[in-house]
Amino acid sequence: MTISTSASSTAREWADLYWIVPGTVACLAFIATVRDPFALDILVTTLLWAAAASAWNLSGGYAGQLSIGHAAYFGIGAYTSTYLLLTYGLSPWIGMLIGAALAALTALGIGALTVRLRGSFSVMATLAFGAIAHIVAAIWRSVTGGSNGLSIPFEPSFARMVFADKQSFAILALALLLIVVGTVLLIERSKLGASLVAYREDDAAARALGVRTLRARLIAIMISALFTGICGTLHAQYTLYIDPDSVTGLSFSLQVALICIVGGVGTLSGPILGAALIIPLASLLRGALSSSGSGLHLVVYAVMVIMVLLALPEGIGPSLMRRVRAARGK
Repeated sequence: MTISTSASSTAREWADLYWIVPGTVACLAFIATVRDPFALDILVTTLLWAAAASAWNLSGGYAGQLSIGHAAYFGIGAYTSTYLLLTYGLSPWIGMLIGAALAALTALGIGALTVRLRGSFSVMATLAFGAIAHIVAAIWRSVTGGSNGLSIPFEPSFARMVFADKQSFAILALALLLIVVGTVLLIERSKLGASLVAYREDDAAARALGVRTLRARLIAIMISALFTGICGTLHAQYTLYIDPDSVTGLSFSLQVALICIVGGVGTLSGPILGAALIIPLASLLRGALSSSGSGLHLVVYAVMVIMVLLALPEGIGPSLMRRVRAARGK
């Protein structure tokens, strides 16, 4: 890595932190003052998607494996904790850790088979993996409930990770997001992060110099799956209902990738900025236009996202940072 590249990376990290710190303060202030259930629901959903997108970004952004199968890891986390809770009464806090471990181990196996693939081959491989996971979730009725899904009783208890108010869950979702972001930041500044940067800049040259890029990418993909599994558990405990379409469907994998693309792939703040735009926009349009019954809200949503991508092709974070630098004459 050159001195200029290192300096640019450091500058980008500080710029990322510039967005994250005030964003955290704003979230805490919002949680403390807002009582509207709809607004709090949007906040919780946004935070969970931001955490899931940040986890995906480790694979799709830093490790260079564009995944369209992350719903499988999300589903593993959701189904593991929910099944253990409903069948054995095991606390979701413990089930969450078991589900995260299973997701990471699954990622190790899938990653070992697909990490050498590039471009469309890698995308198709992860897409096939996600499709298989969805089929398994639909037919394994004894565990997943099949198309009927699984319902979690509303029995508020910290041990059961069920809360009587949305503020408590918002704090939990914010804590998860900060943990994921903190982990990504540590990876950026570690030897693992340097190996991932070397892979993105010139994989052949990096391997010629002895950099173990395949190993680094596998580790990043496993960490990505681990946090995605945790997000799956939190989603299940928040909605109190899961089925194959909601936790292993293709829509999750596409949405989480879209959030990163809109915000800025391979950046710390990109998934957060993307989620802060995409999720509230989708929720507000659904509430305002869904009564038309013609899917108008989906059309408007798609058009607005396309307009953002055309205006900011690098993503919100990198594009804004570049324009700020240009305005300052740098």
